[in-house]
Amino acid sequence: MDLYAHEPLGFDGILVHIEADIRNGIPAVEIVGLASTSVREARERARIAVRNAGFEFPQDRILVNLSPADLPKEGSAYDLPIALKILEKSGQIGDLPICAMAMGELTLEGEIRPVRGILPAVRSAASHGIRICILPFENAQEARILKAVQVWPIRHLAESNRILIEIGKGKTPQGDVQEGQFSQGDLPIGQEKQIPPRSPSLWLDLNESRETYSDFRGDERLMRALVIAAAGGHNMFLAGPPGAGKTMAARRFPSILPDLSEQEALDTASIYSLWGSLWTCSGRRPPFRAPHHSASMEGILGGAKPLRPGEVSLAHHGVLFLDECPEFRRDVLQGLREPVERGYVDIVRAGRVLRFPSDFQLIMAANPCPCGNLGMRGKTCICSPEEIRRYWKKLGGPLLDRIDMRIAIQPPKASRLIESRAVDVDLLRDKVKSAREIQNMRFKRTNDRMSKKETENMGSSRSMMFSEANQILTCNNAHIPAGIVNDICHIAGSAEKAFLSGMANYSLSARAGHSILRLARTIADIDGENEITESAIEEAIEYRQFGDGDAVWPF
Repeated sequence: MDLYAHEPLGFDGILVHIEADIRNGIPAVEIVGLASTSVREARERARIAVRNAGFEFPQDRILVNLSPADLPKEGSAYDLPIALKILEKSGQIGDLPICAMAMGELTLEGEIRPVRGILPAVRSAASHGIRICILPFENAQEARILKAVQVWPIRHLAESNRILIEIGKGKTPQGDVQEGQFSQGDLPIGQEKQIPPRSPSLWLDLNESRETYSDFRGDERLMRALVIAAAGGHNMFLAGPPGAGKTMAARRFPSILPDLSEQEALDTASIYSLWGSLWTCSGRRPPFRAPHHSASMEGILGGAKPLRPGEVSLAHHGVLFLDECPEFRRDVLQGLREPVERGYVDIVRAGRVLRFPSDFQLIMAANPCPCGNLGMRGKTCICSPEEIRRYWKKLGGPLLDRIDMRIAIQPPKASRLIESRAVDVDLLRDKVKSAREIQNMRFKRTNDRMSKKETENMGSSRSMMFSEANQILTCNNAHIPAGIVNDICHIAGSAEKAFLSGMANYSLSARAGHSILRLARTIADIDGENEITESAIEEAIEYRQFGDGDAVWPF
């Protein structure tokens, strides 16, 4: 039996071939192949677990090789495949002519504990033609999301022989594991335990926010800006005094976003599985992450040991909200430049470059000054000009240049707070959905008529980089490749004059110019216009102008 495990390196990881050799000599177990301390400790856990599972541990010299040998291995997920390989080589379980993947941590009693990263491991196995996966009972429901593999849940090492016999007979696992499905006779005397309850389904929206704009009393201009940002996937910056509704507006933003596609939901679930908390994933709803301003660089971008994805990756295909963003460390904020621009983050560790997807929509919120009173009618700002300058300098021009929409928010009037008229959330969702459908149809037509050479020269789209799709175009206006901006965002006549005038008046960068065109394309889509109009260009420039040439925001 060719047995494999999985080493989570970045988003995809790599399959690790487990080999074993038993020969005469002084009894010992050696594990080679750049195994970390946690992997080498598997020999002691396996020795005791094998005996407590009713098997006999070989009293010979055992060599276990983890291939490829030049790849560092970490974690306790190698316990189960190492134990199974030793039992197979000693003739205590069947040696089948199959390829299988096994993962799980062993206890000294022989029980199999769950491990993180199961979903990307099963996806990797399926892509390499492996159709049999022997996994911990608690991880089985997660792995069964993929229909291309047979998932054999195992609770105790004593069940391994029966599972392999059933595999050898051509049987398949019978649906979900229910209480009492496995005979307690499979376990050694004294090890009988109640079978744990079935884990909840991945697609239950356990983390879905129920907050909507039905209780929001922001002005119509702000609501239109939120719809535009949702429809085109544009990054947004909200600035205003305390209590103006910045946080409330941002936290309700996911409620008007469309559901994720099956591929997007699978990518998002894989990241949460690598993170070690799959059941906090919000299923088909876009993820929403709002880290505290004390977060570290590793917490935001990813890192630590063992290597795990950061908030930018956990927000993949969703929203990353940085409330009170000037309070974040400057290096953390500036570290967002590349993920925002490229849709992925590269983490360099010991000569290796590990890549995680980070195609998120960034929303930042800030007060106009450290005390928050700047621009507030009836209040006095106690901040000096130098303090205000330092406060805004934390953001930096390069990061702000990547923000398409900058919205200055004023507190709503008292009469607006007591109005009974609520925002029509369904209408907002319909507008966003309609605009997204227009974009998808446009990108599909553009992709169909482009030649293979043109697509190769343009490069891969950030949205499709981590999926199995062959498309090269993104799915929203905010990420239109630069090579086709002029085709999709064509302007002429008065619209062209308005664009050139705005670029000159505000001394905007080339990136800002493309941002205005993409934003104007979204505005035209929402308004039902086939061509970008002068009013769409002017509205896009209005959203863009703050922070590009203004010394002080309009407070």
